[in-house]
Amino acid sequence: MSKDGHRFSPERLFFLALLLPFYALYGLFLLARAIVRAWRKAKGLRFALASEIRCPNGHANPTVGRFECGACRAVYHGWVGRCSVCGAGAAWIACDVCGVAIPLPWER
Repeated sequence: MSKDGHRFSPERLFFLALLLPFYALYGLFLLARAIVRAWRKAKGLRFALASEIRCPNGHANPTVGRFECGACRAVYHGWVGRCSVCGAGAAWIACDVCGVAIPLPWER
């Protein structure tokens, strides 16, 4: 407490008033960043739940089937995004038709 019994002196109130807009801007920045991240996650979830993804040449490739893990080299049946043997996440798969690499959209 200050010597006159008040918690905040005029100088301290002035300093807090100067900092308040910066705290507000920082809060808006954090809110905007959270919204963008949630939007990207929701967009990736739409691709992750799809039954197929397309290669850059337009060929359809299933998201559930037989895949080889890039980390442990195990061949597994299941969802393309995660190895059922070692749990490693996949970043890309090769197209069944043309062999072109397909980056998995939910990993971007």
